[in-house]
Amino acid sequence: MRRRKKSNEIKCKSEDVDLLVKQMMPLVSQTESDFTRGVAIYGAGFVGTWAAQYLRSIGAIVNHFIDRDPQKNGTTIHGIPVVLPTDPVVSAVPSILIAARHAVKDVLSAMANNNSNLISFDGYYVVKNYEKLTFVRDNYFNDERSIETYNAILLAMLTGSVESCRAVMEKDMYFAIPEFSGTFDEIFVDAGAFVGDTIERFIWENLGTFRHIYAFEPGRKQFSSLQKRILRLSNEWALEQDCITAVKAGLASEDGRMTYSFLYDSPLRHGLITENLENTKNDLDSVEVYSLDSFLKGNAVTFIKADVEGMEMDLLRGAQTTIRRYKPKMALCVYHYPSDLFEVAEFVRSIVPEYKFSLRQHAPIFGDFVLYCYCE
Repeated sequence: MRRRKKSNEIKCKSEDVDLLVKQMMPLVSQTESDFTRGVAIYGAGFVGTWAAQYLRSIGAIVNHFIDRDPQKNGTTIHGIPVVLPTDPVVSAVPSILIAARHAVKDVLSAMANNNSNLISFDGYYVVKNYEKLTFVRDNYFNDERSIETYNAILLAMLTGSVESCRAVMEKDMYFAIPEFSGTFDEIFVDAGAFVGDTIERFIWENLGTFRHIYAFEPGRKQFSSLQKRILRLSNEWALEQDCITAVKAGLASEDGRMTYSFLYDSPLRHGLITENLENTKNDLDSVEVYSLDSFLKGNAVTFIKADVEGMEMDLLRGAQTTIRRYKPKMALCVYHYPSDLFEVAEFVRSIVPEYKFSLRQHAPIFGDFVLYCYCE
């Protein structure tokens, strides 16, 4: 009988990442040689649109998005036309960067006979920003598990395989290290409260004992479900009526309004954007956003959790005074954009240099990795 390999026998080593980066350098160089001719991005979704802006910022011409969604075919995003993989124009593209994170291997296989140079965008980004990424890995983390997790994420970005993420996955998202559980005196900010799932887990972690919860959720369907869950939890745990504040709003760098990006999409796929505000006719199209500093008006907070669909950096910019004054522990999602892996930690340190960091992977996919920030 074949013995199954335990996850703790799989080590994601820095040397393995170094080797992969070196092996990918010729592919990266070939891709960059095509920048002036015009490249394409496979995947016109969340990461793909960010990738287009990044590539343009470093001098690349992006001629097309390639996407399997027929509803996107013939549309434009940031002035870039979207075509299907079967469109004849695809065969003439010299290089294609694959931004469909969860389908990199499938895309490589499906387009194996295409004449284009194929590379994952995440892999390209790691190679181009390796010095910044490894600086954070080698200087910001003291525990071996965080370093191994960081390497596992880099390996996934370079290979398009989630095996390394599965090897380091841990349960208990947002509460995975001792500093984030069982303190019983928290003032908790849940940014991106969704349907109240994290609030419920927070209450269980602290046995129903806390000072206050602020729950921010901009989505209409999600906020309605959040309110229902809060009512149920209040009854089940005999909570005081005013100990949970639910706010139908987002958190950003400053007060204002933003439009919904996926208004009629699935409950897991929703977010906010600043585009098309001039076209919003009523509050059904847009929602209020606050900076946390503005909303709290100097009041204390001890714990911030943030999963805000790529707006984590905006949230932090709008919470600098609060963070500097109260040094709350923070569980911050850093999986939405490739730059989050170094930018978020660097920014937190710039506000409060004493912050310590841990990193954990919480799903058997490429995603749900959380940066834990705390001061001793």
